[in-house]
Amino acid sequence: MAPPRALPLPHFTLPPLAGEDHLFVAAVRSHISASPTPIASSLSRFLPGLTPLRLTHLIILLGPLLAKGTIPHGLLATLLPSPPPPLPLAVLLHFLPPRRCAEFLASVFPSVSPHAFPDLLHHVLLTARLATGTQRAAAVPALDVLFSSCARDKKLSRATLAYRAMRAHGLLPTVVSCNVFISAALRLRRPEIAVSFFREMRRGRMSPNVYTANMVMRAYCALGQVAEAAQVLDEMSDWGVTRTAASFNTLISAYCSDDGGVEPALRLKKRMEQEGLTPNEVTYNAIVHGLCKKGNMRWANRLVGEMKANGVTPNTVTFNTLIHGYVRLRDNEAASRAHEEMVKAGVCVDMVTYNALILGLCNEGKVKKAGRLVQDLCRAKLEPNASTFMSLIVGQWKRQNSERALDLLNAMKKSGFHPNYDAYKMVVSTFCKNKDFEGALDVLRDMLARCIAPENDLLHEFFEGLSEAKKLHLADDLRSVANSARFIPDVYYTCDYGNKDDKNKVV
Repeated sequence: MAPPRALPLPHFTLPPLAGEDHLFVAAVRSHISASPTPIASSLSRFLPGLTPLRLTHLIILLGPLLAKGTIPHGLLATLLPSPPPPLPLAVLLHFLPPRRCAEFLASVFPSVSPHAFPDLLHHVLLTARLATGTQRAAAVPALDVLFSSCARDKKLSRATLAYRAMRAHGLLPTVVSCNVFISAALRLRRPEIAVSFFREMRRGRMSPNVYTANMVMRAYCALGQVAEAAQVLDEMSDWGVTRTAASFNTLISAYCSDDGGVEPALRLKKRMEQEGLTPNEVTYNAIVHGLCKKGNMRWANRLVGEMKANGVTPNTVTFNTLIHGYVRLRDNEAASRAHEEMVKAGVCVDMVTYNALILGLCNEGKVKKAGRLVQDLCRAKLEPNASTFMSLIVGQWKRQNSERALDLLNAMKKSGFHPNYDAYKMVVSTFCKNKDFEGALDVLRDMLARCIAPENDLLHEFFEGLSEAKKLHLADDLRSVANSARFIPDVYYTCDYGNKDDKNKVV
């Protein structure tokens, strides 16, 4: 099926000025063109008489000055009311240089409502011939700037309208503007839109560059379509695009994020070297992450050694990855040695480093050593975050110190963090193991007030403990709490907890 014929740019005739209108516009033009350039406040006496038609003619007369960029931004902003009328704004966009046009659009976009944008787009098309004085459809840079500005502002629906209008009139956006759109889709976590737009680019025979290809690979990887990302890498040379280290790193990171993907990543690294590209810290860190994820610390350390031999200095991410790998294997001594090597090498220690070390100690119940690390991070002018508090709560849960776990939970909330279900579960479980059901009841009340629903295993532990301790009156107290009926089934208040069949009825 043949593609539809492009629509010609519309013809538009601006009504001429006469009489007072002509004299008024001539006076404003003379005032603005004066040397030195007048300040914005000096226009106040002209503003009441600036109708959209007068303003449009004024902008056309000031066209040469606008193209040279001699009229300050503040002066232009004063001339246009808020919200700006579509006709004079459209003509102004045509006369401004592309970079200044983008800056001006960024300042006026907040005052352009979603309903007014299609009207602005229509007027940009309508005035294209009037402003450019040419019959060539390709000479409408304002449309391209409008498209990219919408994308940069993360207004993808507006950008799509602008793109469709361009294509309908046989216009193509620049590859830079296309990259802005794809980048905005990725920032909005909409990789499927990025991929769909890239396919539209290929259908329109728009040539991608290396940035386009790298971002499309990222989009495919975010969608879990690593094979498609690998195909893009292979086809880059067919598009006349040279592969870079970033191209390979994108795919290597995707392979290492998947289970069992280290071998393809290593093959890709070898291919990268064969093409004359030097692996950088991003390359090595991604593969080290994949090896640590599989628990292969020997190979991870060997790769770090190769990294140093090739003149690539291990950074904070490298050491943090190693420390996390050791902590996952419960090898806190090796994690501590990696930390010492990190400090000795003068590599910056950050919150991720401290949190990993603290978690490793807390997993073994070594809360005093973890506390000393908290003091160290405070001396380093770092502040404990939600992960720090969670790790410390894990340590107290391991030691079954319910009061200290509750203190940490309260400190976490006081610091502005929101405890998740796991934090509450550990604290409630610790109180139940210590037979302190009043304390567990208080924590459950807080959970329900925050609309966090207890899971069945936690409810079993709590209510069975009440039954064994003969404190079922506390269940009545819990039942009266707001949201209790919503999150706790009635069967917990009525069934015999020694009867396993009753438990299995709970959904």
